[in-house]
Amino acid sequence: MTDTEKPMGKKKDKIEKNGEELNIQKKRSKKFCTMKRLLILFISISVILLITIIFILAFAVNKKNKNNNNEDINITKVSDTEDEYDEFESTDVNLTYAVLTPKGGYDNIFIFLGGISEFARKYFSFFKSNSTFVPKGTKIYLLSGQIRQMQFMIDKYSLPFPVPGWFNVDTKGNLIPNNDFTEAKKSLELVLDEIDRIKNDDKVDYKNIYLGGFSQGAIMTNYILLNSRYELGGYLPFSGYVFDHDFSSNQLITNLTSVQLSKLEARKNYHILATHSFADETVFYNLAAESYSVYFRNYTDFTLFSFGNIGHEFEKQPIFYNVRNWLKKSMGK
Repeated sequence: MTDTEKPMGKKKDKIEKNGEELNIQKKRSKKFCTMKRLLILFISISVILLITIIFILAFAVNKKNKNNNNEDINITKVSDTEDEYDEFESTDVNLTYAVLTPKGGYDNIFIFLGGISEFARKYFSFFKSNSTFVPKGTKIYLLSGQIRQMQFMIDKYSLPFPVPGWFNVDTKGNLIPNNDFTEAKKSLELVLDEIDRIKNDDKVDYKNIYLGGFSQGAIMTNYILLNSRYELGGYLPFSGYVFDHDFSSNQLITNLTSVQLSKLEARKNYHILATHSFADETVFYNLAAESYSVYFRNYTDFTLFSFGNIGHEFEKQPIFYNVRNWLKKSMGK
């Protein structure tokens, strides 16, 4: 080997050695990239699993809190078995009514009076569903009052067209509404006549008829209670208050006359269940609670269910389980 060939051989060995080292570095780099990708994938999966676990735990805690909060007020669907109904509607100049008749028969009647601007059919689907409070085997009459022009204020505006209602009411600037007692008296007689007709047509006793209503319908329920010719099985005013046409003022009366006290005494064993929300900004809770305290404080079976978070609404009231139990007990079921 010549002297020239020796350096070339060394150079060749060096190049080969550098090539091997380069290949090793490439392999290490590729291995590192693969491990990096796996690590990122592992971290991503771990984060997703952690978020999922946190979501499941939060959902479980929230559900547990709801269950704890509803130990006294049960807001689950409450029907034991759902009735199937035949439907009927009728309208005349005085009132509109919709009827739900259980196909399997019935032994009790529930009459529900709608509020201002509520047509009878509005609550058809609610009372047909198994989330309602009416026990099985109950025929349901949904009544709405005569179409009339109201001075009722909604969001600072009067209702711009005639709507169903039991009497005119003017709320402009008044904490206690100005009620038209003349119209209320006419509606009183109208509903009492309708109850007589229902009693005769359905061949039931007055004690098997239950009367309830929402908002102005609740006010009418209390008004009928205080001025009816007979005692019904029970009265259920939802989000209303008490007034009596004997009063000459729309201010809440705290000093009752002897005639009024005598009338209340004669009805002190009536069965009454009222509901009202603390958050009601249409019929204020304090007005309702104070009126009930004045009129029904000596009644032997008066219950007021109070609740929060719901405004002036009927279908979302979280007390229908309690109402159902009250009705079943009253009906002997």
